[in-house]
Amino acid sequence: MDMKTWREGRKSADDAVSAIREAFSALGLSDAVGRGIRPVVTRSGKAYVDLGMLRADQVEQAAKAIYAAGRHE
Repeated sequence: MDMKTWREGRKSADDAVSAIREAFSALGLSDAVGRGIRPVVTRSGKAYVDLGMLRADQVEQAAKAIYAAGRHE
């Protein structure tokens, strides 16, 4: 993979990490929830987000908010 592809993938992953951290913060979840979230770029340049290990109650709260937001669109 060339450096340009990696940089584009990394920017996409970094942006996604920022977005999910902001969303968790808006739900009132502590900053500790976001510490395990990290950007990942595969060898082919695809961007992913590793959410790490999250407490079940926090994931349920986030899932309910996502579901509610989807119903209002």
